[in-house]
Amino acid sequence: MRLKPLLFIFIFAAFYILLHLAYDMPYIIHGNSRFIGGVDTRIGLARRLIDIAGSSLFALIPYFLFFRFYPDKKWGRILLALLIILPMVFFLGYWLEGLANWKLRSANTSFPRLRSYFLDHLFYIILYLIYGIAVYFIRYAYFREIQQKELALQNRESELSFLRSQINPHFLFNGLNNIYSLVYLQSPNSLEAIAGFSDLLRYMLYDTTQDVPLEKEVHYIRQYISLQELKQEGAIRSKFEVQGPTDRIFIPPLLLIPFVENAFKHGAPEDDEIIVSIQTVARQTTFYCQNKKSAHRKDASGGIGLQNVKRRLELLFPGKHQLSIMDGPVFFMVKLEIDHE
Repeated sequence: MRLKPLLFIFIFAAFYILLHLAYDMPYIIHGNSRFIGGVDTRIGLARRLIDIAGSSLFALIPYFLFFRFYPDKKWGRILLALLIILPMVFFLGYWLEGLANWKLRSANTSFPRLRSYFLDHLFYIILYLIYGIAVYFIRYAYFREIQQKELALQNRESELSFLRSQINPHFLFNGLNNIYSLVYLQSPNSLEAIAGFSDLLRYMLYDTTQDVPLEKEVHYIRQYISLQELKQEGAIRSKFEVQGPTDRIFIPPLLLIPFVENAFKHGAPEDDEIIVSIQTVARQTTFYCQNKKSAHRKDASGGIGLQNVKRRLELLFPGKHQLSIMDGPVFFMVKLEIDHE
C-alpha cells in the first residue's frame, strides 16, 4: 500500500483551501478575507508557505506512522512518536514564521506570542491530524479489499488447478483401460484407437491452460466418442449434434467431457443410443446429454467427474449457469445452460 505523493498533495491542497475558506466565510461575506488577502505582502506570502508546509507535515506524519506501525497494532509507538514529533514540527513552524516576520518586518507588523500562536492554530492542527489518519484508513480499507480479492482469486485458481488435475488422471485411467482392452483382444482398431488417444492427450497437455474456442471442445468430444465406438466395434449407438457458431464462443477446457464420459461409463449404449447435443444462440451455450442407465453399476468408485464439473461451474460461472441433472429410473439426463455475457 504505497502513498502516491502527488495525489496526496493535491487532495491536501484542496482540503487546506476549502477548510480555510470555510473558516474565513464571515470575513469573505463582508469583503475582508484574511485568507485571500493574507498573501498580498511578502510577509503574508512567506507565512502562508510555511503554514502550508507545516500543515502538510501534520497530515503526513500520522499517515506514515500508521502506515509503519498500525498493521502490527503498535499503538504505543504511534502515540509516542506523535507526542515527540508533532511538537517539534509545531515549534519549527513557529520559529520559521517568526524568522520570516523578523527578516521582512515593517513598522506596522507584529508577531504573536507562542501561546496565542498555538491557540490560533490548534483547531487546524487537529483537523490536519484527522485528515492524515482518515486518508490512511481509507487507503488501508481499499488495500485490504484488494488483498482479499487477490487472495480469493488465488484460492479460486488453486482450486481450479486442483480440479483440472483431477480430470487428467480420471481420463487417462479410462482411456488406457479402453486401449488395453482393444490390444488384449488383438482388435484391428488398436492402432487407430492409440492415434485418437494421442490426439486427445495433445489437447489436454497443450490447449488447456486457458479458455478455448468451443469448436475445440466439440472436436475433443467427437474424438472421445470415436474412441468409444472403436472399443465397442460398432455395437455402440450414439448421436452427437452441434448447432450454432462454435468458433466465437470460448469456454474453459474439459468442461463438458465429464458428462459424456459419465454417459458412456455408466450408461447402456448397446441398448439405447447416447444423445449429446451442443447449441449456441447469441451469447448462450446449451449442452444436453442423455443415456439409458445400465442395469448394473460399472464403477463403484466413480463419480469424480460430475462433482468436479459442478464445482468448476460454481467457480467459473457464478450466477451465470444453470445445471439440471435428471436421474430417472430408466434415463440419466443432463442439461447445462451457460451465459457468456
